[in-house]
Amino acid sequence: MRSMTQRRGWLLAVAASCIVILAASCTNLTAVREWSKTSLEATQYNEIVTTYANTPERLKRYDPSGPWDSQIALRKNQAEALKQILSVVSDYMAALATLSADSTIDYSKDVDSLTSSIGKLNAGISTETLGAVGALVKTVLGAAAKAYQAKQVANIIEEANAPLQTTLRGDLRQIVDLDFRRDLKIEKGELDRYYDSFLQTGSPSPAAKVALEEWKELRLQQNAMRVKAVDAYLVVLDKVAEGHQKLYNNRNKLDAKTLIKDLYSLVVELRKQIRILAES
Repeated sequence: MRSMTQRRGWLLAVAASCIVILAASCTNLTAVREWSKTSLEATQYNEIVTTYANTPERLKRYDPSGPWDSQIALRKNQAEALKQILSVVSDYMAALATLSADSTIDYSKDVDSLTSSIGKLNAGISTETLGAVGALVKTVLGAAAKAYQAKQVANIIEEANAPLQTTLRGDLRQIVDLDFRRDLKIEKGELDRYYDSFLQTGSPSPAAKVALEEWKELRLQQNAMRVKAVDAYLVVLDKVAEGHQKLYNNRNKLDAKTLIKDLYSLVVELRKQIRILAES
């Protein structure tokens, strides 16, 4: 009789364990996956970095005697550093999307080589950002090594949040907001000066004057689009940081209705900024 009672108790314990496991595996991570995929798409739009790197070459056309030659190499190094940082953010978003689909990831990247490569560019990237980028890589490497599944997504979110926030809100955001914007302001001033000097001196023919005015308008429109791209990319960085913080805050209830609603709202906002970036 005692044996039968013990057996029933054991069966009940097993049944309870199975229910817990099934409940964990049934967590709906669709919203997490969609947000991660959209964030991945948004952070991969790094054409804005290439545009920034090419700004001194564009300015040299309008001011050949300016100090642009000395800035070309610096801008290219800085752009390369930013692209490597953004690639790590994209890698993490890809990993999170894959894990949210209950699949394993395959990832290999040498942390020391990456951070050393960025540091050697002398692009003004702080040791804090380098450390955060390295920590983010280690998080993805750990997830790949441990063959994380969807029920363990909370673990990678918890581990990645601090370095991701530092990466998105630190040097990367400051360089886009300050350095990119400053260069575009300088470019606008050079465009005005360059074309106005032709229009205000000599006696250009009516046809030449119209052509110059059209070229000036075109170049200024391109400059304005680049400014819009900077604004859009800053929103992308902020919304990705905001979304991941929400994931971190709700990491033990990733299918909560309020979180799902917030994530889908962020997806809509990110797609709006992606369209702006695509048009720029």
